Amino acid sequence: MTATPPAAGARPFSRDLVRAWVVGLLVAGALGAAAGLARPEDFWLVFGVFTACCLGPCIGLAWLVVGPGRRVQIDARAQENVETRWVEKAASGALFDVLAAAGLLAAAMSILGLDVPGDVVLLGIWGFALVDGGLRFAVLRHREA
Repeated sequence: MTATPPAAGARPFSRDLVRAWVVGLLVAGALGAAAGLARPEDFWLVFGVFTACCLGPCIGLAWLVVGPGRRVQIDARAQENVETRWVEKAASGALFDVLAAAGLLAAAMSILGLDVPGDVVLLGIWGFALVDGGLRFAVLRHREA
């Protein structure tokens, strides 16, 4: 298998990309330090965990704010894409499935007298909606592609 040659004018090492990484690392470190100061008994553990957890989102946000992401052109015809229509159809169908499932779940819980914590119920509804929407999107993509 041969490697594709780099595009003309493409720079593998960009100052904008390095700036985004540095800003993202600094912001993640600041968030980690703030969380560590909130729990001074385990400062280094909390600092490390929070910095590691915030690193990806902070680098992504820095890429959008100070990096090359600020120059990305928005697709003016995004609403006309077939993928956008598939997502809209899948989401609208999944919404009605979630409403029906939540109603059935509420009825079953009241009839059977089940006492389930609210966070478990919300997590289950969220997971059901995510799986249902994904399956509907996959079916639409398979049918209409």
